[in-house]
Amino acid sequence: MKKLLFIGFIAAILSSCVSTPAGKNYFTIAKEHTFDYYFPSAAATRTFSSLDEAYDYIECAQIKLSYSADKNYAKGLIATLSGPEVVGDKPVTVTYFILAQNKDKSIDLSKIKDPLEAVLREAISVSSVFMVFNSDRGISISDFLIKSGYRYSTNAQYKDFKFNKNIYKTSYPIGWGIDKAFKYLDKEIE
Repeated sequence: MKKLLFIGFIAAILSSCVSTPAGKNYFTIAKEHTFDYYFPSAAATRTFSSLDEAYDYIECAQIKLSYSADKNYAKGLIATLSGPEVVGDKPVTVTYFILAQNKDKSIDLSKIKDPLEAVLREAISVSSVFMVFNSDRGISISDFLIKSGYRYSTNAQYKDFKFNKNIYKTSYPIGWGIDKAFKYLDKEIE
C-alpha cells in the first residue's frame, strides 16, 4: 500500500508538469522564448486564431513571468467579465498588464529605463492580469507573486477592468481555474 501511495504521489508530481491532455509541457515551451517575447512591455494586446493558441500563450507567459521575476506564487483569481463584445482582427483577443511594488510604493513600469524583467526581479511583489475575449464572452486571470519572506496582507479583488475605453465588471465563480474559464469562453459551460 505504501508503494502504491508513493507511486501515486510521484505520478501526480509528474503530471503537474504537463498541463493538458495533449501532453504539452509548458515549462519546456516557455524556455523556447525570451521574456520579451511574452512581455514586450508592461501592457500589451495580442490576438489569436483559436482559444487553444491563447491558452498555450497564457500558460507559458505565466510560467515565464514567475521564473523571470523570481517570486513565489501567492494567489490567483479567475473572473468572468461582463461588458461590450470585443472584436479583433482574429477571433480571440488577449490583453495583459503587469504591476509591481517595492515596500509601500508602486513602480511606474511605463517610465522605467531598465529592462522590464530586471525591474520585476528586484520588486517585492508583482501581479499580472490577462483578459481573454472570445465572441461575447470574457474572462480575467490574475496572479499575484511575492518575494520570499513577504506576504500579502489583503485579499482585495478587482471589481472591474478598463479595455478599449470600455468597463468590464468582474464576477468571481468559486473554484474556477484556467481550464474551466476557457470552457466558459468556448461556451461549453455557463
